[in-house]
Amino acid sequence: MQNFITNFYHIKFKVLAINFLFIFILSNDSFSEELEKHNYEFKSIKSNNANMRIGPGKRFEILWNFKKVGLPVKILKKFEQWYEIETPDGSIGWMWSKLLSSKEKTIIFKKKDIIYRKDSTDSNIVANVSENSILNIYYCKNNWCKVESKKDKVKGYVKIDNIWGFYTSSVK
Repeated sequence: MQNFITNFYHIKFKVLAINFLFIFILSNDSFSEELEKHNYEFKSIKSNNANMRIGPGKRFEILWNFKKVGLPVKILKKFEQWYEIETPDGSIGWMWSKLLSSKEKTIIFKKKDIIYRKDSTDSNIVANVSENSILNIYYCKNNWCKVESKKDKVKGYVKIDNIWGFYTSSVK
C-alpha cells in the first residue's frame, strides 16, 4: 500500500510539472505574440482643457485636466468614441476622441537635449531644448529625428534617445 501511495504522488507530481511547463511555454508564446501585435499609435492633445477620466464616458470621475496643447499621448485601447491613453509620465486614463489629434505629430523631451542643424553630433548646434519641451516631428531615420519648434522658429535634428511620443514606424 505504501508503494502505491508513493507512486501515486510521484505520478501526480510529474503530471503537475508537465502541466506547469506546458502552460509556461504557451504563455511565453502568447506573450511574445501579444507584444508583436502592439504597434501603439500616438496622438496629441488638441485642447487646452482636456479631461482624462477613469473610464470611457463623461459619467466617470476626472483624473487629470490637461492644459498643454500638443502633449503626445500613447493610445492603448479604443472604446466607441473614447481612447485609453498613457501620458509621458505613465499616467493611464480615458480621453474623448474629439480632444485628440492624429494630424499633429509631437514629441516630448525626457531630459535636456540639443537640436543640431544636420543629423550628426559634428553638425552646428541650432538650439538647446529643455526637459518636457514639446516639438513637432517630421520623420526619423538612423536614430535621428527631424523636429521643429514652430513657436521658436527652429528646425533641426535630435537623437531619438531622449524623446517620447513616437515609434519610428509611425512617423513618416
